Amino acid sequence: MSTPDPSDVASPARRGRRGATVDVHAALLPLWRGLVVFRVVALVYAAVNVVRDVGLYARPALGIAVLALMAVWTLVTSVAYLRGADRLAPVDLGVTVLATTSTLLVADPARIAAGGAVITTVWSAGAVLAIALAFGIRPAIGAVAVSVGALWVTRRALDAALLSDAQLLLVAGVAVGFASVAMRRSAQRLQEAIATEAAAAERDRLARDIHDGVLQILALVRRRGPELGDPELVGAAAEQEVSLRRLITRGPIGLDGPDDEPVDLGAALGAVLPARAVLAVPPDPVCVPGGLARSVVAVVREAAANADAHAGPDAGLWVLLEDDPDAVTISVRDDGPGIPSARLEEAVAEGHLGVASSIRGRVTELGGTAELTTAPGDGVEWELRVPRCGRRGTR
Repeated sequence: MSTPDPSDVASPARRGRRGATVDVHAALLPLWRGLVVFRVVALVYAAVNVVRDVGLYARPALGIAVLALMAVWTLVTSVAYLRGADRLAPVDLGVTVLATTSTLLVADPARIAAGGAVITTVWSAGAVLAIALAFGIRPAIGAVAVSVGALWVTRRALDAALLSDAQLLLVAGVAVGFASVAMRRSAQRLQEAIATEAAAAERDRLARDIHDGVLQILALVRRRGPELGDPELVGAAAEQEVSLRRLITRGPIGLDGPDDEPVDLGAALGAVLPARAVLAVPPDPVCVPGGLARSVVAVVREAAANADAHAGPDAGLWVLLEDDPDAVTISVRDDGPGIPSARLEEAVAEGHLGVASSIRGRVTELGGTAELTTAPGDGVEWELRVPRCGRRGTR
């Protein structure tokens, strides 16, 4: 599975496993509450500064008005953030920039350039922290750049104080961004674990019902089939019994989901192979995108069908799945009579495109390779190697 970008934004109800939702706002609520507390404390600090310096302002009434606007906006954003309206953060940043640059109208620009405090003081950091909580690390860094730019326009000096503010904003934004990403991922993993546990419990319940009904009837047909003189019925019942047992032990495969949804390729192969096939897979799930899994399953199904058609239903069939960081390799081998060297070319000329189209053509579309090893009397072995991402990843 691919790892999400730390800067990715998760919606308030983000998908975990299919059918499971992740309440991101509930997971991040403690951080939002901390931001609200910080904003209120910072507002009090800004108010103390305004009361202290109001006599030095060029426009004292405007300074009081800006402080009142900051108080109202603190109330609005606090209520909104606690209710999950994190999309308000960009507007918050815009209002904060306006409040910061309003210092040029409130106070004497020369006094501000000489080191006087801007009217917002540390209150302006709240918008950066809100961006970090709502959108992640990279947007937070962008918010830091915007906030520092506003401070530079206001102070009109690139001094040690401005660099110190920039450093503190950057550290705070990145730290809060990392914390929000970590809590968001923890919430997603918890929801996935809950969904997996619920699915396992439901599968166990269905397995008991199926075992008491369908599986026992299939087993009875398989045992009594020879008495009825119908070997085809016996074979069909045995194959369906094995397939059903695989299904209830492995769980749902999910091949009908979106192309980018991860699917356990080993489980998908086990669900479509004939009962006599011996499937060897790694101990851990081999997860690939659903579109890629559908294409690979179709190729392996075609190879197994060719083995049935040319080697016979009694021939041995072995399938090996190997997992590499960049690709998956599937080996499909039978111990049938093999294929004469010129037979494949003759089949293509006759219009039989199973090997040329369904196997080699589909694997080539996926950006992979399909190598055939065969000789008369030596069986047939396909080695299919497909990149994990695939070239198209479609049906």
